[in-house]
Order: sequence, then C-alpha cells, then structure tokens
Amino acid sequence: MAHSRLSYSRRAIDQAGKLLTEVQEEDERWEDGISKLNNWRSFHGFPLNTITVDLKQKVNRIDPDGHVVRRLKRSRSIIAKLAKESSMRLTQMQDVGGCRAVLSSIDAVYDVKNLYLKANAQHELVGIDDYIRHPKVSGYRSLHLIYRFRSRGYPEYDKLLLEIQLRTATQHAWATAVETVAAMSGQALKSSEGAADWLEYFQFASLALEHNEHPVFSTITPHSLGGIARKLAALGSRLQVEKKLTAYRQALKATEQVDTKKAAYFLLVLLPEQPVLQIFPFTRKQSDLALKEYERYERLIPIDRGQLPLFPELENYAGAQAVLVGAESFKSIRDSYPNYYLDTEAFVNQVAQFVRRYKRAF
Repeated sequence: MAHSRLSYSRRAIDQAGKLLTEVQEEDERWEDGISKLNNWRSFHGFPLNTITVDLKQKVNRIDPDGHVVRRLKRSRSIIAKLAKESSMRLTQMQDVGGCRAVLSSIDAVYDVKNLYLKANAQHELVGIDDYIRHPKVSGYRSLHLIYRFRSRGYPEYDKLLLEIQLRTATQHAWATAVETVAAMSGQALKSSEGAADWLEYFQFASLALEHNEHPVFSTITPHSLGGIARKLAALGSRLQVEKKLTAYRQALKATEQVDTKKAAYFLLVLLPEQPVLQIFPFTRKQSDLALKEYERYERLIPIDRGQLPLFPELENYAGAQAVLVGAESFKSIRDSYPNYYLDTEAFVNQVAQFVRRYKRAF
C-alpha cells in the first residue's frame, strides 16, 4: 500500500476521535472528523504491509497451508471502540491496522508466537493477549501480539501500534459463526430469541470446539462433556441455530469479479438484508483507489447507534458493512473471511459432531 502522509497533528487526530463519539452524522463537524480518522487509518497502510510480510514468512516456516490477511479497521468499529472505552485516544488504539494468520493447530499458533519471541525484532513487542489460554467471557479465542513500529528508513511511522492475530481454523470457525449471526441479527432474529440465549449458546460452543482440538490445557471445567453437549442441543433446538446458519449461507448471492489474478486488495461489501455480497478487486498499483472506495462505501452505510451489539466483546458486525482486505489470492479471502460469505458450514459440522458424540455422556 502506498506511503500515506499524516496531514494532521496527533492531537488533532485524538480530538477528531472524541468528536465522532459525541456527534451524529448530520452534525456539520462530522465530515471533518471522518476525514481526520480516515487519514490516520490510511497512515497505517505501509507499516501494516511490512508487518504482514514478516508474519507470512514466519507462517510459511511453521504451517505452509496457513492463511494470512491484513485489514484496516472499519471506521464504525473504531468509533464504537472509542465510545466504549472513553479514556482511550485514537492514536493509542492498537488495532487500527491488523493482520491475521489462521493456522492448522494450537501448536502451530504457539510455534509462530515463539518465532516472534526469539527473533531479534526491529519492532518493539509491547503486549501479548493470550485469549486461548484465557478466553474472553464470550468464548472468543485467539492470540494477539501488539507491536510498536520502528523504521530507520521511514521514521515518520515510528511508534504506530499494530496488532497480529494468531488463531486456529477451529477458533476461526467459531468467530465466523458469531459474526454471521451478529451481521444478520437486526433482520433475522425475533425479539423472543433474546441475546442472552445466543451468548450462552456460543459460550458452550466455544468449549465444545476447544475440546475438539485436544489442547494440552483446558478451560472446560467445571462443565462435563455430556453437560456441554446437552446444553448445546437444547439451545440449538430452541434458537434453530443450524437451520438459520444454513439458510443464511444458501440465501447469499455473491457478486464475484472474474479477473482477480492480479488483485492485491479486495473491498467486501455485505448487505445482509438481501443478503448480497459485492466484491471489488484492486491491484497493488490501485491501492489509493481502493482506500477511496472503502471510504466512499463506509459513508453510504450509516452507523446504527441505537442497536446494542449482540456480542459486546467483539467488533460491531451488525448490519451492512464494508471492509478492505489485503491478501495474496482470492481463495485466501474466502478462507479467512467466510463470515462475509455467511459461510458457517465448518462450525455447524463441528458442533453437531460434538453433540452426537457426547450427548449421552456424563
């Protein structure tokens, strides 16, 4: 991605971030605030590319079949996070730019992590959040590495914070199902099917999927395998989870461009009311155009401040959404962002297998 210049002071960026949590889109100050936010976000493009190249090299050493993608955080997610964490400044946010590796096993996740810890890194490791050994209350599992960027050749990017996520394909299947339900919740879930039931369902599903991976550690206790299976069966039946997730997948109409061979960036626009997914590829030389189109589509999608997020510990995926993703191939987009295809087949199959195996166990 091209070297974007920062057009404002960091103080001005922080003031814009605070403003966007306080005013509505109709306010005359909104457009100026969004312009500053977009400039700060695009400023992360070059260092994010650098970090992603290094991640890809490490993943190839450990798990050549692993998938690596990068993305600049959606503006609505940035604003939602600033609103939730009122003491946070926009320039302190660690995941405006982030890259992710989806790996074949928990061992592979920790092997890649160890490569980072052993490396004589140019960038400064400032934090590790291990949500695999210590999952979030929602059941979210992933390992996050937070780096402060350093560059002798491009010192203007020094001190930018970037996040690296490492997760297994099974953990990714769970997150995909969560994001799919959240994206569709405003249109497809009735008020009688309350958020509490869905939260509980995914908490128990996370335990089941963890067991399927046979980790050397476990967070299942004090639950029994039979208790987890029976709870999943009961909640799954009440919420019609399998039926809904299968219907979402079958109903989606994806508009895929034919010529994606030279694409380095993909703009994904999901309209869950239809549901329709539009995909726009861009070459590496079109990175500036890709950013402009990303910003244009974000402006077309209103921020719904009145809707409470179904999964408050995750990003706000509810409703229509757009995301700009950098990847080596179109296949890696499908593998790494199946939630935009509402593709939850792997999740449904793994949960069903667990329930069949342990439903009658103690």
